Amino acid sequence: MNIDRTIAPQTEEISSFNLVEANSTKLENGINIHRIEAGNEAVLKVDFVFNAGSLNQSKKGQAALTNRMIGEGTSKYTAQQLADALDFYGAYINTRSATDESSVTLYCLSKHLNSCLTYIYEMFTDANFPEDDLKILTQNSVQKLAVNEQKNTFLVRKYFYASIFGEENPYGSSVNKEDYLNINRQDLIEFYQTNYINRLEHIMVSGQADNSTMIEIEAFCQKFNNTITRTILPFPAFGASAERKKFHNKPGSSQSAIRIGRPIFNRNHKDFRKFQLLNLILGGYFGSRLMKNIREDKGLTYGIYSSLESYKNGGCWYIETEMNNELREKGLIEIYKELKTLREELIDEEELQTAKNYLLGSFLRSIDSPFSLADRYKILLDYNLEYSYYQEFIEIVKTTNAEEIRSLANEYLQETDLYEIIVGS
Repeated sequence: MNIDRTIAPQTEEISSFNLVEANSTKLENGINIHRIEAGNEAVLKVDFVFNAGSLNQSKKGQAALTNRMIGEGTSKYTAQQLADALDFYGAYINTRSATDESSVTLYCLSKHLNSCLTYIYEMFTDANFPEDDLKILTQNSVQKLAVNEQKNTFLVRKYFYASIFGEENPYGSSVNKEDYLNINRQDLIEFYQTNYINRLEHIMVSGQADNSTMIEIEAFCQKFNNTITRTILPFPAFGASAERKKFHNKPGSSQSAIRIGRPIFNRNHKDFRKFQLLNLILGGYFGSRLMKNIREDKGLTYGIYSSLESYKNGGCWYIETEMNNELREKGLIEIYKELKTLREELIDEEELQTAKNYLLGSFLRSIDSPFSLADRYKILLDYNLEYSYYQEFIEIVKTTNAEEIRSLANEYLQETDLYEIIVGS
């Protein structure tokens, strides 16, 4: 069959979608199991989520280091033995530590799940945090931090979050060299005993998760005594800086890293989904206004983008770019000009429709695999939302008009509300 490439493929408007929904079960010991059965390959992704984020730590870096060392050995197995055992079954784990929670993710073949869970259980109940391994991890963390602190982009993000949330708030705090060196093995053991042992919050199983798989998962969960209650720490107050514009001099830098933004709402806010569209128009994809003006037309930067971030207890929005020092002021003028245009002028219908199509297409691409379906369901869990949230997202994007975009820009993108953080020379 010959394809006539002079004829564009047919397109159609996205009106609805089929989303494989999760089945959820709460066991008597309090553990929630969420199952998304989808996909054609006999593989599984199993997310084990703990209420063990940095919000619960008593020392900076304690939560992250505990999470990273959870697979570094138990009383029965060394780190090498654990790694070799999982590798034998073609499996591997990823760990992740954030402000609100921490997780361990297992990727494995469905037929080897039960064998892999044997080693996962050891990690969750008997991790021993070897002193020598902690020293190596600490040294590596300090070295990595030293390298990152030479990067203006790393520094501008650090200073930005500290400015909009406050240095003592979990969303605004950062770990320095002294923090890493101040943590000892006992700190990790205490955090592990308080936040991991019998603290498994929920499990998300995605892939070819048939009934036999779920029987294995439930048997694994029954080993935990999660009925012991504990006090959940309240989220600390934000402490945004009164100083809106900060320049951090870094001698010898040829480039300036720039972040302009503000604290904002999270996914539970009524304007979040419309603001996603506004953000896309401004700087959320390659065809955005910031890219067209500042990269393509003016040649002031290689890349510039804007982003909307949502957390359980807040959110933020920002524009980020890097520019040569001598072009910095001209670039700032153009950034603020684009914000002013959004506040004062109506977007034309063609540009608006292009952005809508891109956003909706991106959403459909984000639900095209069982693992990505699990990620989408995780969002609903985090913000206590229903599956209707996504169908409503389609309708909100399709019906948002130019007047609403301008109104949102006037409400949330006033220059007086923005923080401007620059690291350069």
